Amino acid sequence: MKKTIKYIVSAALLLVVFASCENKENRQHALVPVSDLVSLMRDYSVMSSDERAAAYDADSTAVKAFMLTLGVDEPTDSLLLAWSSSRAVEVFTPDVDSVFPDRNIVGKTLGMIIDNAASLDLGLPKRRYAAVVYGRPESVLFVDSVMLIALNHYLGADYPGYSHLPHYQRAVKTPEQLPYDISEALVATEYPYEEGESATLLSRMLYEGALALAKTRLVDASSPATALGYDEDTYQRLLKTEGDIWRTLVENRLLYDISPTTSRKLLSPGPDVNLGNMNVPSRAGRFIGYRIVESYMRKHPETTLSELLSLSFYGTTVPLESYLQ
Repeated sequence: MKKTIKYIVSAALLLVVFASCENKENRQHALVPVSDLVSLMRDYSVMSSDERAAAYDADSTAVKAFMLTLGVDEPTDSLLLAWSSSRAVEVFTPDVDSVFPDRNIVGKTLGMIIDNAASLDLGLPKRRYAAVVYGRPESVLFVDSVMLIALNHYLGADYPGYSHLPHYQRAVKTPEQLPYDISEALVATEYPYEEGESATLLSRMLYEGALALAKTRLVDASSPATALGYDEDTYQRLLKTEGDIWRTLVENRLLYDISPTTSRKLLSPGPDVNLGNMNVPSRAGRFIGYRIVESYMRKHPETTLSELLSLSFYGTTVPLESYLQ
């Protein structure tokens, strides 16, 4: 079996998110549904074998991609039945239907993201998209050319099924987070981080900051908090301690640290981390990277997102000039 999973995002729609995008007075981009988005949340168990065969033929590319994640090369009628009757599908599907009663919302949001990417000259490859329910830990993943979007990972921070998870994981399992996760998966797959001669903490911070900025623009975000994976209170806390975080990074000579441990500590999701003599929210390095990129763009608004996501940008110290002034 050849299984190709190119990119995984742990932890990319709420009606409120969609409505806020659709109702903007100066909206420039039409919300066009993705024509090849399919929903694999079918109840195959109530279908006849002929009906299942017809449903499979209609969604065969997405079904095959999903079955590859289960170690199955070729779906069969019995496997479709087993999938439809699995515990994960049985438990999550009613709740997914409650939070996402209209699957077209996902398609329209995808259409918005792809439309915005085109207007921002971000070259995203054409893919197939499928909404799924499954028991895997990944929320968005690529299998070959298909993006699988597990809607059961976006049922709300207070959803009882997430009660066993730590707070920092539950906090991003919201419908509001889904468009940002979709955007990050698409952009980071097409513009992956390149280490260059040395993968310093600073270069990783700048890349993560550029990625966060891309997400805010693809989703037309009014606040970068959700794009960075924070609630508004945590984001305000970071803004208040931004100067202290920066001084600690400089004084401890961490900016040019090439240790993977340092990068994981300051860029990976998790609980609060100790930095110097203070505790800061996880991914504080991404926050500082975003602030540097944001500052740079105020001075160089002609810079494109594709340039920001290139080694020629995040492999240099030039962006620090505008941030430090």
